Amino acid sequence: MLKKISVIIFILILSATLFSLTTPGDYFKKKIGDDRVLIHYDGIVKYMKYLGENSGRVKTINEGMSTRGNPMILSFISSSNNIKDLSKLIEINRKLANPDRLSKSERDQLILNGKVFILITGTIHSTEIASAQMMMILAHKYALSSDPEIENILKNTVIILMPSINPDGNIMVSEWYENNLGTEFEGGPLPYLYHHYAGHDTNRDFFMLNLKETKVVNSVLHKKYFPQVFLDMHQMGVTGPRMFVPPFKDPINENLDPLLLRETDIIGSFMALKLQENGKKGVASGYAFDAYWPGGSKNTAWYKNVVGILTELASVAIASPLYIDPNELRVASKGLPEYKKQVNFPDPWEGGWWRIKDIIEYEMIAAEALSEIVAKNRRSFLENFLSSGLRSIQKGSEGPVYGYLINNSQLNRSSVISFLKRMKEGGVRIYRVKKDLIIGNKIFRAGSFYIPLSQPYGNYVRVMMSKQIYPEIKHMKDGPIIEPYDSAGWTLPIQMGVCYEEAKFNPDMNDLEEVDSIVYEFELPEIDGTYYVLPSGNNRSVIAVNRLFKKNVTVFRNLKKGKFEQGDYVIKRSDLGKNSLTEVLKDTGVLVGIADEFASGTIIEISPPRLAIYQSFLSSMDEGWTRWVLDEFKFRYTIIHNKDIQAKSFPGRFDAIIFPDMSRDTIVKGTYRGYWGKYFEKMPPRYKGGIGEKGLTNLKDFIKRGGTAIFLDSSYEIAQIDLKLPFMNILKRVGRDKFYCPGSILKVKINTDDPIGWGMEEDNILFFSHSPAFRTSLPTNGNIQRRVVSRFSNNGPHLISGYLKGERYLNRAVASMVFDYYKGNVIVFGGRIQHRAQTFATFKLLFNSIYYSGMKN
Repeated sequence: MLKKISVIIFILILSATLFSLTTPGDYFKKKIGDDRVLIHYDGIVKYMKYLGENSGRVKTINEGMSTRGNPMILSFISSSNNIKDLSKLIEINRKLANPDRLSKSERDQLILNGKVFILITGTIHSTEIASAQMMMILAHKYALSSDPEIENILKNTVIILMPSINPDGNIMVSEWYENNLGTEFEGGPLPYLYHHYAGHDTNRDFFMLNLKETKVVNSVLHKKYFPQVFLDMHQMGVTGPRMFVPPFKDPINENLDPLLLRETDIIGSFMALKLQENGKKGVASGYAFDAYWPGGSKNTAWYKNVVGILTELASVAIASPLYIDPNELRVASKGLPEYKKQVNFPDPWEGGWWRIKDIIEYEMIAAEALSEIVAKNRRSFLENFLSSGLRSIQKGSEGPVYGYLINNSQLNRSSVISFLKRMKEGGVRIYRVKKDLIIGNKIFRAGSFYIPLSQPYGNYVRVMMSKQIYPEIKHMKDGPIIEPYDSAGWTLPIQMGVCYEEAKFNPDMNDLEEVDSIVYEFELPEIDGTYYVLPSGNNRSVIAVNRLFKKNVTVFRNLKKGKFEQGDYVIKRSDLGKNSLTEVLKDTGVLVGIADEFASGTIIEISPPRLAIYQSFLSSMDEGWTRWVLDEFKFRYTIIHNKDIQAKSFPGRFDAIIFPDMSRDTIVKGTYRGYWGKYFEKMPPRYKGGIGEKGLTNLKDFIKRGGTAIFLDSSYEIAQIDLKLPFMNILKRVGRDKFYCPGSILKVKINTDDPIGWGMEEDNILFFSHSPAFRTSLPTNGNIQRRVVSRFSNNGPHLISGYLKGERYLNRAVASMVFDYYKGNVIVFGGRIQHRAQTFATFKLLFNSIYYSGMKN
């Protein structure tokens, strides 16, 4: 009897252990959702691992590392049986994502046995911090609950939680917030980007895959687990609706599968219903956020047959509450022109206190609603995932374009490989041509590449490769067009300077072989010579050059066209043995030439530039992306701030300085106009201000002594206003009703004989986003001369991809120019020559400008 009682007691104790997981509040001894309470990212990681170690319903793993080396964890949450069978369920997903490689009976069996995988991500924008807190509460609830509704969810779905897909930023924001608690700066902005490179643009990298974080999320979505549904949770401004849920607003991208949009809409509507049932006011849909641009997380996923959901919650001051007076509630956005009740905003919030607890509650309801509707329609979501892939395959086989051919022998050979690597990493099937193909008057040699449209991600291929024509949808007949949420044009191979041809025939698959991986291959010369020559047309030659500089090897540039091109990089063979050359060329894709001699005066030495980039405490994403480009291509540089430029020693410290795309007011005064100006007033004094008059004086002295100043896009104002250079921005006072170009790819001509244009194609591109365009005038100061590097044609057309209104304003306009300024140089660029590290086609304009500062006459 006593033995039986002991067994019962043991079972009860064991059951209590299994079914009494510590809540997040008890675990941290803080109530999550209370004002000013934030759990740091390392705490979130520990708690999610705790759940994984103590619940059969949770498995937590480290999926990869962030830019700064922090773990990017994810937690699978499902029934204990599904967790045990997780590898089998993942394999089912992988097969469903490739439906053309399955028989009908195999498809049916997989649908019968499969579970819908739901990926929920949070805090990609790190000041939007509530979702990371909420996910611990959601995970605990699902790990413990015996509620029949939740048990049905866990039976039919596998939920993947990634509390923060920008953990570095999560850490930065939490630390900054807690360091300023109780001061007048509580809840204020950071004086630096909340991602090392991208800041808010972390959610603009999902087709380019430049960042470690986006690579990890892309792998989760499209290479490893293949979830069918994806919810990305965000926050937005403070004075508008409390929450956005789908449906989205116009315009719609023509490459989207309508079935996916219907699924998106029904999920968003079900979220809104559950929020309304729970008395949550201020939920809007069909405004601001559109279904056109493919660069964000859930946007890119749409084209890979995933149901993509976005939620946006009204923000607080990180974790500090805000009181919103009713008269302060306002909105002016497409689909919601004013703050009042309408069909897509049926129950406006009346104002009052808004807290992080409110955000968490809204997000919990939305996440549970998503789980519920998907679980109840498990079969439909799996079938639709499979059928979307099949429709994409069928659509690609119908022509008139069947795919795209890319010749491997192009001027910028490494950019071809860079492009293909990104497409392959995105899950696209790529094939190598086994024998020569002739299309019209073009020969595609064996070794060229073919990307078919008839594949599961065919819609994604099409949206990346096609030229965009942004639709002119208007609120009213004579009104302005509905503006894009982000870019209007993005055609990836064109941005990257990759030439390609539409295949208007179906190649014989026997002439093709699928490519497993894309790598940068380099070739050493088979014969000896006096000089090695690296092609200036290859972007990644600068990686080799910068490695050579690090080894203290002397580098020259070729001045005369002939066997080699102007600007090609020349090194003496005697300065570098073959073994060292192999090390220098690793992962560059550079083909090395050989020369016996160069005539006197035909090469010029370049010295390693002492390079600086200006970093404002009003953080600039363009500055961050510029650093990404410099790091990727192995430039050494120094980040400088206001006090550095104001220092007496500044004029002699550097050879070149880059000013990113920032207004003159931001650089000189440290101010923004409008709302952001007020927001950034809440900054500690040591971070306020700009370079000021003292900095401008030093900058002028720096250039006069022989320095090079490089001004990107809107920073041109310093060159015009303060350096008084003879040019003007011809678009400065032209209204949007006459000229409008939101994020589009335009045509320009480049002077390839100019050192800034060396290694480039004459007919080239420029990414133009509300950018300046210039007209020069005759210099009146004998110490100033000018020359044009790139310009628009006399009569257009100027648009390649996107949208352009008022094209005539660009006729004969200048896009970039160089001014000789006393002993130094000022180089001015209109447009985004390194936009989000996507425009590989125009990187060389920046590289050449940097090296120009180190050319010795």
